[in-house]
Amino acid sequence: MKHSFRTVDLNRLVDFWNQFYPSRYRIDVDLLRTHTLDSPTFDWGASCVEEADGEILGFVLVKKSPARLYEGADQDVAHLCAIGYCDANYGVDMLSDLKQLLRNRGCARLTFGTDSLHFFPGCPEDFPSLMSFLTVEGFGDGGVAVDLERDLGDYENPYRTPEGDEFRVVEASDLLALDQFFEREFPGRWRYDVMTKVEHEGPSCVFGLFHGKRVDGFALIQDSSNHVPIGGAVWRNDLGENWGSLGPIGIAKELRGKGSGHALLGNALSELRRRGARQSIIDWTGLIEFYGRHGFEVTRRYHYMSLNLTEQTMK
Repeated sequence: MKHSFRTVDLNRLVDFWNQFYPSRYRIDVDLLRTHTLDSPTFDWGASCVEEADGEILGFVLVKKSPARLYEGADQDVAHLCAIGYCDANYGVDMLSDLKQLLRNRGCARLTFGTDSLHFFPGCPEDFPSLMSFLTVEGFGDGGVAVDLERDLGDYENPYRTPEGDEFRVVEASDLLALDQFFEREFPGRWRYDVMTKVEHEGPSCVFGLFHGKRVDGFALIQDSSNHVPIGGAVWRNDLGENWGSLGPIGIAKELRGKGSGHALLGNALSELRRRGARQSIIDWTGLIEFYGRHGFEVTRRYHYMSLNLTEQTMK
């Protein structure tokens, strides 16, 4: 019997999740709540839990397109932010119902992960049975993204500060300039994610590149004091007690290729270390060489997987 998430026992669901996914992807109740039920894109009508005799048999967590939240998002895409099942047959049935519901709504594509307040930027490569399941269900593989990690206990910034650049933690008086920077350079998801994060945690979760009062670069930094971890910080239970997270990070177009990017990254990592962060993650990226210069190594690989609902309808 399928149940709405309005009545689900989140503790039992987290236990089921943590048995289904590899241990490095384990979560807790707070993360499940903030990244699903509390999300403005959570799809209450499409998400469900399958139960029988008081036991969870499977679940699907679905989010709507974030197109109403920020620029650049595809309004015809839905996101399967997670799925779990005790038997693949339950997964097939739940996914079949979801496909039909989305087609009836006129949705064109279903993507695994990449949702607003995501857990996964794609299907984990180290969970081959899930990759096989999605492939059989018609999902295509669209490339790879990675997470990288390193222990910041011995980190030393190897990059000098370019002349005229100033690096420091963002303060409340900088927020207008920070938002203006995003409007100029990154008006889409990064602007939404970072400014929403600031609302929850305060401005000190952003490390900035300044020229006078003008913001020309940013790095989102998180540590174990944060109340609503996002991005790679959702794997805080695997990272350990004194975890850290960096990203997204970006600088103004006219500064790229002049050393400011590495200097910003190095100074932001040094700030994380000063705050006591040790094992730290940079998530959802393809810039392995860039971050590798700071000692980061690949720890997870994800495959972008999506299902074209229109093509399936035509077959």
